[in-house]
Amino acid sequence: MKLGYTEFSFGYAFTENLIRAAPSGPDGAPFFPNLIQEAQLGYDVHIDLPGFPLYFQYKLPELMVRKSASEISRWHLPGISKPFFRMYLMKRNLSRQHELLIDLENRSPNAVYYATSLLQNAHEFNAAYRCAAVHRHSVFFSPKQIGLLPDDKQHVIAFPSGLNKAWLCSEPREISALRFENISAQLRESLNDPRYSTLREVGRNLREEMRTVLQQADSKVTTLWSEDFELTSLQIEDIVQHRINQRGVEFDIDSSTTQVVEDLLISREIARVLFGVDLIIAQASSQQ
Repeated sequence: MKLGYTEFSFGYAFTENLIRAAPSGPDGAPFFPNLIQEAQLGYDVHIDLPGFPLYFQYKLPELMVRKSASEISRWHLPGISKPFFRMYLMKRNLSRQHELLIDLENRSPNAVYYATSLLQNAHEFNAAYRCAAVHRHSVFFSPKQIGLLPDDKQHVIAFPSGLNKAWLCSEPREISALRFENISAQLRESLNDPRYSTLREVGRNLREEMRTVLQQADSKVTTLWSEDFELTSLQIEDIVQHRINQRGVEFDIDSSTTQVVEDLLISREIARVLFGVDLIIAQASSQQ
């Protein structure tokens, strides 16, 4: 059964709510600066604080409401009863997206996730959005734990609302279902890693890493731009630099901040083109 809202709406609401719900007090929780809206370019970018990149691939599940669903009638999966959610993975013969996400997670542990909704209908979705809580009514899966898809068949993940486990099908295998609290706890530990000590270092390293991944991905991915990723990268850099120059004049952004914003936004656009993911930079509160 369809949920009554779109995957695009879910992805937008998730990201916007994550930013809007960011705490400002010194409670140790992560802060998510708004690097998505160009109108606020440079705002709340704390150069000298740690920063950690998070990659989210948004998926909209279907709500299964019949006992005839194979997860119940055929496999009798523990904890699965109607209603439950079923999330579809991209078929291997259509895209190498899942394989690329595993490669990215190998480079960036605890940073790459499928994010999917636990909201059963448009009414629940709208209520969660008004409360800036869509991200807290979501569940997350590690591409690496899912593992490489064994064939070109359709593979899905089945999960109920209230458990910390899910099932990868068609050959059922249990995997972890993470909630936002789990991601946040892992994030607090990651922010103490010396590699993420300042946002300046993160931006520079992230941009270089995206270039490296871009070069290595050419043999794995099939897109309209697969024959010339380097040209695509240069085009992205030109577009982002032009927009930053325009906004930098309007908001009087200093050169140091401009360079960090440029590195992050270029990395974000490459991540979108190559992996189909949204890149979000998490930072600790500046008031700690």
